[in-house]
Amino acid sequence: MDDNSFEDITQDEIDEIRRHVDEHGLSGLPSVIQDKMREWQNVPLSIAVVGESGVGKSTFINSIRGLTADDEGSAEVGIGDTTQEPTMYRHPYNEKLVFWDLPGVGTPRFPQDKSYLGRVGYSQYDFFLLLSDDRFTSKDIWLAREIESLKKDYFFIRTKIDDAMENAEHSEQNFSESNILERIKKNCHDNFTAGQLKKRPVYCIDSYDKHKWDYTKLMEDILVSLPEQKRNALVLSLSPLTKGVIKSKTVVLKIRAKKVALISGIQGAGTSLVPIPLLGGAVSIMLDTALLVEEVIFYLKQYGLDDESLQELSSRTNTTVDYFRDALKGGSAIMASRQSVKTFVVNMIKSEAAEEAVKRIPIELARFLPFVSALVGGIANFATAYYMLIKMIDDLEKDAMKITDAVIKATSSCVD
Repeated sequence: MDDNSFEDITQDEIDEIRRHVDEHGLSGLPSVIQDKMREWQNVPLSIAVVGESGVGKSTFINSIRGLTADDEGSAEVGIGDTTQEPTMYRHPYNEKLVFWDLPGVGTPRFPQDKSYLGRVGYSQYDFFLLLSDDRFTSKDIWLAREIESLKKDYFFIRTKIDDAMENAEHSEQNFSESNILERIKKNCHDNFTAGQLKKRPVYCIDSYDKHKWDYTKLMEDILVSLPEQKRNALVLSLSPLTKGVIKSKTVVLKIRAKKVALISGIQGAGTSLVPIPLLGGAVSIMLDTALLVEEVIFYLKQYGLDDESLQELSSRTNTTVDYFRDALKGGSAIMASRQSVKTFVVNMIKSEAAEEAVKRIPIELARFLPFVSALVGGIANFATAYYMLIKMIDDLEKDAMKITDAVIKATSSCVD
């Protein structure tokens, strides 16, 4: 952890905490901070998925929500024109995150004219995902221009790349994946030029295998395009689909960590919690360990490392939970330990020397938050909790990457 890890403390947050302390002291401050931490669950985000019949809209919607066609609440997958009206699909972990399967352009109910976007309720969508399983047609390009005219963002997604690769491999003597991808994108861009549309990225994906081709790049670019609150809401709602999403989760979770550490220290100083001895009893700290345990459980879920997530993953990949546990050998201590999360967290706190934790807190923090010492009964409380959480996040990120590699290996073996 470097000395720049607190650059994300905003002046507005500092000022809000100062005002509360000046007016109310410690009373109610943890609730104020916790409310801030929960804001992502109340941020609405609506994503429109549009394309002609059969391009894989439903499959993509299920994929990005971490579902299969057999799961409860999944989008119906069919070869016919299954979408007659805009259809809403909520994310299973966040009801404020909604994907809309929109009817294609040019049907009797949704003709290719100025009424289309109005009929599908364009104003409620944060951005559009335009899907095609071939070249983007004149209808797709017309829709893109209409979306642009309304100042909305959109992304071109070329689906069923696995089919294109398989066809090319059987028909071309000098088969090359990179050449096929380049050809597909060039064909799309040629259509954009012919339709007088500015050149934009084309994301080649396979909704059944999120670790191939441009799925990761698509997720990264979507996240970058969003304002901070909506970006954080999307990151924390998504399952760890790709390594890029995992890294984005780490960024957001580290921002949360300082707030959790502050709350834990405040709760520890303001209650009769049992002190936790460090350095053989020479130093003691007081923290709200229940809160820290709850946060670590949240991290495990975010990284897909809890028992339920690993069980679901094993079912989807036709493997066993033991297969993924074997992949985690040599990983973090918490995943290797047979202890409860509570026991592990307390032991981890005890193993951290308070002086060492304090060294990791930049001097700038004391300048920005001169009241931390008074709030948490000494900066050692805050520093120890914060360092423990940051170390946990770093360890679990590595574990999540190991699981991703194991998924890639398992699914590649199935294909072979």
